Amino acid sequence: MFNLRYKEKLCVPSHDALKDMARHDIPPFLVEMIILEGDDYEDRMMTKGEVGRMVRKDGFIIFVKLVPSYSRWDGEEVWLMKHIGKRRCDK
Repeated sequence: MFNLRYKEKLCVPSHDALKDMARHDIPPFLVEMIILEGDDYEDRMMTKGEVGRMVRKDGFIIFVKLVPSYSRWDGEEVWLMKHIGKRRCDK
């Protein structure tokens, strides 16, 4: 589904991230655009090492949270898409 790299690591969606995409009606091409071209995102719920990327669109902030992980299948370090969310802009 994804052949996307961020900072030279493959981005792999988690099961929860795929459910988030369906729930918020966020297509894969938008997720790719957020990761590659979006702004940095941070909230108080993020853990150490977690990276957030976001865009503002139609009065919403759409964000993707990435955590460093390791793929045993490929034997390489990857970014795991932990959560994909959508919330109203404050302004």
